[in-house]
Amino acid sequence: FDNPAAVSPTPTRQLTFNYLLPVNAWLLLNPSELCCDWTMGTIPLVESLLDLRNLATVMFYTFLCLLAHYSLCYRHSSAKTVIMMYLEMLICGS
Repeated sequence: FDNPAAVSPTPTRQLTFNYLLPVNAWLLLNPSELCCDWTMGTIPLVESLLDLRNLATVMFYTFLCLLAHYSLCYRHSSAKTVIMMYLEMLICGS
């Protein structure tokens, strides 16, 4: 009832949950759009692969992969921090 994505059919549920990751990353960088109540369809469901919001999801995962690749290939002082952040996001996101 409070989370329409949780009771949606399979492709809609996965697309919406994956879209929530870039939305939350954006809110972390730009908290001016924070809302006290994110229920009841505040963020509309992503129901199709042709939805433009899927580009945000693809760009988010591409950025994460590039960041992990850079951190693993170029050993520098902040690489450990980036790898730990990446692992934290993977663990908390699943």
